[in-house]
Amino acid sequence: MHRAVVLHRWPWQEHGLLLDVFSEQHGRFRAISKYARSRRSNLRAALEPFTVIDIELSGRGEMKTLKRADVQATYSLQRVRLYSALYINELLQRLLPEHTEMPGLFADYLASLELLASDTLLEPILRQFEYRLLCHLDLGFSFTHDAEQGNAISPAQAYRFQAGSHEQNGGFVPSSLTTSRVADMLIIDGAEIARLAAFDLENPQVLKQFKRLMRIAYAPLLGSKPLRSRELLLASLGAPQRAE
Repeated sequence: MHRAVVLHRWPWQEHGLLLDVFSEQHGRFRAISKYARSRRSNLRAALEPFTVIDIELSGRGEMKTLKRADVQATYSLQRVRLYSALYINELLQRLLPEHTEMPGLFADYLASLELLASDTLLEPILRQFEYRLLCHLDLGFSFTHDAEQGNAISPAQAYRFQAGSHEQNGGFVPSSLTTSRVADMLIIDGAEIARLAAFDLENPQVLKQFKRLMRIAYAPLLGSKPLRSRELLLASLGAPQRAE
């Protein structure tokens, strides 16, 4: 038995469910629950998203069968906080490699759900999770040294943020420009980078810059396919469909 959450589920055959599972021990993987939708099944509630379960699996192939799921905790989320949690789940579905153990990320995920279920300010929760996810994917970047030469970031120097990939380091590189009106470019000085590094996301200006930073960082990872959960989240906030 080990802890897990269901990121998403689909009907499978007549009475079953196909599950996208994120577990503390095995990372993200697919599993089936053969009778979860039958009237006699006690698994239906346990396999809801945002419910922490202890699971027991069977099968030797890549597709496991869920034998047992005991509820450990349930996070009650509504409206914008529900859509925010769906956004986090969709990021994990899109970006996590299968069968890769990430216990630290699992702990960060549960901590984010707990915060979303509280009255903690919403956007800082999402921005911090986005950055932590990059770090767990080995795509984190430094706020203290540039990504070009590894030199210490100077408060008065202008820097351009470049998104990272597994082929190229992401981070801040020195720039001769001081401002940019291009939507997919972020140019800020070293003093502003230091404020971002402090994660003072309750400051509206810092939060705005950090949100833009994360959008640029995730753009090459997510590609052109839109996030359905982001569209729902923006609609619930009454915001334009194009996120800043």
